[in-house]
Amino acid sequence: MFVFTSSQRSRTVRDVSTPLDMTNQPKRNGPSGFGNPWLQLALSVLCVLVSELLLKRGANDIANPSSAWSWTGINGLASPLVWLGIAFVIASFLSWLYVLKYIPLTIAFPLSRVVDILVPLGCWIFLRESISTLRWCGIALVVIGLALVAKPIAQIEERL
Repeated sequence: MFVFTSSQRSRTVRDVSTPLDMTNQPKRNGPSGFGNPWLQLALSVLCVLVSELLLKRGANDIANPSSAWSWTGINGLASPLVWLGIAFVIASFLSWLYVLKYIPLTIAFPLSRVVDILVPLGCWIFLRESISTLRWCGIALVVIGLALVAKPIAQIEERL
């Protein structure tokens, strides 16, 4: 039980729900330029796209079904395109780690799934692979899902 006596000073309670600085300055000074995590997220997705296209092209160029080890995919390591693709996988991984340092996973991961649209489109455009109607429908669903996720993510990002 609290007993207040006249000897105790009255205390002012401040509403902490609003910041003291009411200017329109950003809440934190995050990295900019090449270090911008949003740019790095786009770079990570682009590296995944390029790596998948290079790995596919390299594997096709070296494919030798009559080889005893062809079932392992080790034959693909003889292709310079495969090694270049591996370098892009590593670049994507490093960029992704940087993204996770600044952007919550619940935001970054759904946005990174744009790669599920870009890889089939890249295969269609650059590798001349066909895309079935059912796959086009799946790509459309991914686009709709990304659109549904993007607005709440933008609102969350504004509060970060």
